[in-house]
Amino acid sequence: MDMKAKSSLIRKYRTERLWSQEQLAEISGLGLRTIQRLEARGSGSQESIKALAAVFKVDADTLFWRDGAFQTYKHKQWGFATLTIMALLATVILGINDLLSFPAAGIGVLFGVLTLVAITFSSMTIEVNESEVSWYFGPGLFKKSLPLEEVGQCKKVKNPLWMGLGIHAYGTGWIYNVSGLLGVEIELKGGAFIRLGTDQPNYLVQAIEDAKDNVQ
Repeated sequence: MDMKAKSSLIRKYRTERLWSQEQLAEISGLGLRTIQRLEARGSGSQESIKALAAVFKVDADTLFWRDGAFQTYKHKQWGFATLTIMALLATVILGINDLLSFPAAGIGVLFGVLTLVAITFSSMTIEVNESEVSWYFGPGLFKKSLPLEEVGQCKKVKNPLWMGLGIHAYGTGWIYNVSGLLGVEIELKGGAFIRLGTDQPNYLVQAIEDAKDNVQ
């Protein structure tokens, strides 16, 4: 009986070893068409998948979908960098106010704005399900989603410090980030890109690749 395998993970393990599909077929004792089918559609027998697990020296369970279906990925990253910046700005404003004595109403407005920004960008949650990649800030603000059929390649990236935090355009794409320099860049089939800041870039890349495999 055919099982549902994680085809992107099989491809990843093979390419990490710099093997061609023909070489993997020879090493594992499987037919070339079996390898091609597993990498293209994730369809193969339990014995075939176990054979690959033995070659890759991993637990066979890691190459199977649990219960035969894609498992939703969801992760929240707290915006410690954003909150730290807001706290520093509040301290600077209080220091300046001690010297210049701004009107109380003006100080109240400034602190209201800082509080709103801090709440909004206190965290960013990214979710990958069977049909889309979605993300939002704080308690659910500025929620965006991207259908899987629009997703091309995705890769782990490290943002330069000057890219900053929050939401902003850059070239042909948009960047969303609340903390840190690591992220995942998703290339869109139309040529643009989305860059999502995350402290789990490897897991997010794999989740997107797995989700794309699951809808093939």
